[in-house]
Amino acid sequence: MGRVSARRSSLALRADRPQIARLLDDEDDNEGLAQEAAEYVEHARVKLALDNAAITTGMMFAQPLIKMWAPHWKFAYTVGLVVGVKYTTEGFYLADIIDHVTQEFTLECLKAGESLAVELFDWNGMHQRCRDFRNALVSVALEVPPSARRPPARMPLQFGAPELEHVLIVDDSPIVCEMHRTLVLQIRPDARVHTVQSVGEASEYMRQQHAAEAPVHLILLDLNLAGSDEQNFTLDEVFSVPNGFDVASDIDESHSPEHHTPKGFAFKPFIAMVSYLANNVTERAIHDGTMNKDGSVRGCDVLLPKPLSIDSMRVLIEGCAV
Repeated sequence: MGRVSARRSSLALRADRPQIARLLDDEDDNEGLAQEAAEYVEHARVKLALDNAAITTGMMFAQPLIKMWAPHWKFAYTVGLVVGVKYTTEGFYLADIIDHVTQEFTLECLKAGESLAVELFDWNGMHQRCRDFRNALVSVALEVPPSARRPPARMPLQFGAPELEHVLIVDDSPIVCEMHRTLVLQIRPDARVHTVQSVGEASEYMRQQHAAEAPVHLILLDLNLAGSDEQNFTLDEVFSVPNGFDVASDIDESHSPEHHTPKGFAFKPFIAMVSYLANNVTERAIHDGTMNKDGSVRGCDVLLPKPLSIDSMRVLIEGCAV
């Protein structure tokens, strides 16, 4: 599901807070509910020393329960979190909720809720479901105004040193490549960042890293890779030549069990298309039905317009750790 790092879990605070309020559709006191939910999510994260994977998967399991058991969102979220943590980690027990998070619910009540949640959940295609939910959660986090994005409470790492992020930047502009590199290193000074300027270079680099078992975690991908200012092109003109979607399609194919048998623990990188034409691509994808429910389009997990802000970059880096 993801690499373990307790310091990377502020994505939950950014996205679960509005998500719980949206699910309950509490129009009378949406902000009050959102704040209460944010505090509870953060309290559970800190007390249980949870990483992004556990928090995100917990919300995936909790979402149908919150709608089903409304207005008892806290119990629904707690049960979903229990299932999510057990799905992504080992050595977790229901009693940990009572000992470290809340004593509002008895052990018997939590057992009954967990049993029902497991029975009701559709367990088919879990890898893709987790990826889809991750993408949707990142999209929600990107919608939250920067002023509402508080950093997580500082806490010691519980699972050893985190892996360094491996970032690939694909853009035909050396200036944009350097700008994106600078943004990444402002947030993760120890990240490994590589830049290329064409579809062929990107595909070759991905093959090399896969062979070296050095997976790329995040790809920042331009749409027009023809060496000219994409603002002067129409979408049809960009699509008629090698472009960013070719890179995403190549990666999709390399990770598809229909074409290759999965080996080891390789995972599909988070792909963010960053383009002046992002809004145009989104509008067309909505119109022709090629946009998925999680907001992804043709192998790209999220589409963002240039210029990319440091706040959006922070969300992307946190999201790729899920």
